[in-house]
Amino acid sequence: MIHLDAEVSGRIYKLAFESEGGKSRVLVDGREHIVDARCFDGFFYSLLIDNRSYEVTVEENGEGFRVQVGTEALQVQRLDPLRRARQGSGRARARQTRVRSVMPGKVVRVLVEEGEQVSEGQPLVVLEAMKMENEVLAPFAGTVVRVPVGPGAAVEGGAELLVLE
Repeated sequence: MIHLDAEVSGRIYKLAFESEGGKSRVLVDGREHIVDARCFDGFFYSLLIDNRSYEVTVEENGEGFRVQVGTEALQVQRLDPLRRARQGSGRARARQTRVRSVMPGKVVRVLVEEGEQVSEGQPLVVLEAMKMENEVLAPFAGTVVRVPVGPGAAVEGGAELLVLE
């Protein structure tokens, strides 16, 4: 069984994994889940977790991984078990994170400006895709560093919408 700690949007989880016949047994803080995962197009995943289906995108960024589940974006970082001992207890966000579009679409509204402080889960950008408007949410509390898109911009899946730190 593989063991690791991960920080998800500021909360630390103890994880353990092992494969069993094409599926994985995953322990999250001691709670067991059976996971069947399929990867499509490099960073799109279809997950069946405890008989519930999820569509997920996973993109590596400067701080770990940005995981999008439906309209919820999460920042996930694998933690070095010795890091806290080397750095002490608090956690400083040292790098910038690019918030990206998970699908092609058109920017309808940009809800924040450069220099603005945002809270975790705050709507940042509204995208129109497949005739539906989707809010892109802040994966963590921080400061908007750059907004390279504006209303009316056509974006591809994976396009940078803004940068947070």
